[in-house]
Amino acid sequence: MLENSTEAGPRQSSAFSDNWFAPGRVALLLASLIVCSFPKVLLGWQTFFYRDFGVLAYPVIFHHHESFWRGEWPLWNPLSNCGAPFLAQWGTMVLYPFSIFYLLFPLPWSINFFCLAHLFWAGWGMYYLAERWARHRFAACAAAVAFVFNGVTFSSLIWPNYAVALGWMPWVVLCAEKAWRQGGRQIVIASLVAVLQMLSGVPEVVLLTWLLIAGTWVGTFLQKDAPVKLLMGRTLVVITLTSGLIAAQLWPFLDLLAHSQRTLNFGTSKWAMPAWGWANFLVPLFRCFLTPQGIFFQHGQEFMSSTYPGIGVVMFALMGALFVRQRRVWLLGLAAAVSVIMAMGEGGLLYNLLRRAIPLTGFARYPIKFVVLTAFALPILAAYAVNDFGGLRFSTSDRRWRRLVAIGLGLIAAIAVVLWFAQRYPLPLDQWPATLRNGIWRGIFLIGILTLFAVRSRVAQPNVAALGVILLLVLDFWTHAPPQNPTLPSSAMAPGLWQLSNQRPAPAHGEGRIVISPQAEQQLLMSRVADLQNDFLGKRLALWSNLNMLEGIPKIGGSATLQLREQMEVQTLLYASTNTELPRLADFLGASLATAPGQILEWSRRESYLPLVTFGQKPIFADATDTLSALTNSAFNPSEVVYLPAEAERWVTATNRSTGSIVSRKFSMQRIELKIDAAQVGLVVIAQSFYHPWRAYVDGKATPIWRANHAFQAVEIPAGSHEVKLVYEDWRFNYGAMISLGTLLLCTVLCFRWISSIRK
Repeated sequence: MLENSTEAGPRQSSAFSDNWFAPGRVALLLASLIVCSFPKVLLGWQTFFYRDFGVLAYPVIFHHHESFWRGEWPLWNPLSNCGAPFLAQWGTMVLYPFSIFYLLFPLPWSINFFCLAHLFWAGWGMYYLAERWARHRFAACAAAVAFVFNGVTFSSLIWPNYAVALGWMPWVVLCAEKAWRQGGRQIVIASLVAVLQMLSGVPEVVLLTWLLIAGTWVGTFLQKDAPVKLLMGRTLVVITLTSGLIAAQLWPFLDLLAHSQRTLNFGTSKWAMPAWGWANFLVPLFRCFLTPQGIFFQHGQEFMSSTYPGIGVVMFALMGALFVRQRRVWLLGLAAAVSVIMAMGEGGLLYNLLRRAIPLTGFARYPIKFVVLTAFALPILAAYAVNDFGGLRFSTSDRRWRRLVAIGLGLIAAIAVVLWFAQRYPLPLDQWPATLRNGIWRGIFLIGILTLFAVRSRVAQPNVAALGVILLLVLDFWTHAPPQNPTLPSSAMAPGLWQLSNQRPAPAHGEGRIVISPQAEQQLLMSRVADLQNDFLGKRLALWSNLNMLEGIPKIGGSATLQLREQMEVQTLLYASTNTELPRLADFLGASLATAPGQILEWSRRESYLPLVTFGQKPIFADATDTLSALTNSAFNPSEVVYLPAEAERWVTATNRSTGSIVSRKFSMQRIELKIDAAQVGLVVIAQSFYHPWRAYVDGKATPIWRANHAFQAVEIPAGSHEVKLVYEDWRFNYGAMISLGTLLLCTVLCFRWISSIRK
């Protein structure tokens, strides 16, 4: 009974639903609609670049691509933040198997295709999930299209790992349910699919997915149509296998999280949905401001450029939530409503309650991310409503049709109220003419969708009418706002731009670093350059955010979800205000090039910078507070002294300055090799971020690395000539990889055993 149980009623059968919306045709329809949305991108002529895609995500992928072709595991990134963990960031997707696509094929085309392919995968997964739950292929097709073509999904295209997480979201829900209902190989499949989503590195989306799964599991448990031990046992096996498979990624991530700037109090209500944000489900441009680049955002919420699910989807979802009497529908309706409230952050009250009840949520940022669950639930609710009609002919005497028409008219009235409010109580940057046109067109599309849905059962070609409903859903989305994902010619991403535009040579890894001035950093962050290409190319020349990685130029700063706590504290000293000048600290960090005074794109040479490896400083032992204070003191001389933690005093034998020379230096991405002649025992100081997986070896003997100048590295060596090696060795990754490979082998064996038993 458990294997065949579904909560929906019997499949509604009609010629158009079963024949026209079969899986193959739906796949072709989804692919065609995505191609029509981004034809030049798929041909390789254009590329995504807007916001985080260009300045943060793409340079990270480029670094991964380059490391792959050098034959290196990118465990460490020496080019940003004075060196930082790379694989442990999780969102870099180093261990995601299908990253091999953009590693093998040319960038940027391959990463663009990669993102759009996961959009297609998201839609196809939603089709199978909605078809299983709602038992209606036309309804499933509508749900698939609605999940792909909505504001939240397209907003997420600026983060490739979000596209991956959303791409697997319906598959994880579908396979998890099959696992606890059917057991056998479905347990292994569910575990593998769950891991693929987790390897995207978007913990919030993964958590929302599993919260929905937990709710579905509870519903199955309450049905009591299977032994409780069997249900719980299968679920426990899925969790165990998933934990083993993800170990190689999860262990380094948790270690980095523990040493990062994020704490239980890190999360804030920044970029929460405004209290009136629900109105953007009806009028997408309501109370939105227009950026200089032509993109609309909600006032106070600039994480997602749109949360619009489609007016037709809202209509059908309301119909399903209000009038389809099934436990799963109630769960989806509750999830959608609670997610909207949670997305409002502190304004929605529930957010603060959750943070108090579960302190771990304090690690997360941006409450607007909760709306992902709303974007997932609404299409399925709409599918349930469509299934409820089946092949029912339109009739004003039928209660279901009267309800649907009433909801449609109610939404039109709500649109009118929202437009009245927008005109009567505008915000300073509102665009009233655009908002008015926007609302009127939503009403027109709503009428068109409702009309076509009603007449499909009365016309000679119901298939055409049903397809018309799907196309209107897409047209509604395409026209709801200016393009959320503008593009540029692919040449805008080509490496080498900085070198072509600058006469002075850039520092190579191990030679020095560049530093952006606080004034330039602020102006680049708040850029108001209207021309998209000029704005992006200007940021490239300024080496802003992670764009230095495209040029292979080391930089003091950078952008990362997780930064090493102490390194960020030192970096913050440099950017405490636009008037901050700490030349001595910049010297220690090897800043050989800096933004020219009063400029953004011009660079000036700094002659006073120190090499990244120095020798002989006098140690001063102090706590963290005193050390940070000393680094900002004008008397700080990094060539003369180095600050070590107080607890190192009992172990370090050097007490004064030492004389000696560094005979040779050799830097690679995850290794530093030095030859040093020391007249006395002394300290080698390395201006590279301190992180415990780094190991030091003096003449092959393991030697402690001390935290120097709060966030960097120092190694004590005895008198004489020595070879010093610093190597990045992450045992958590190594052991995690062994566990993951062992679990994968176990999954393979289990699958073969189940297949063999079936054949017998």
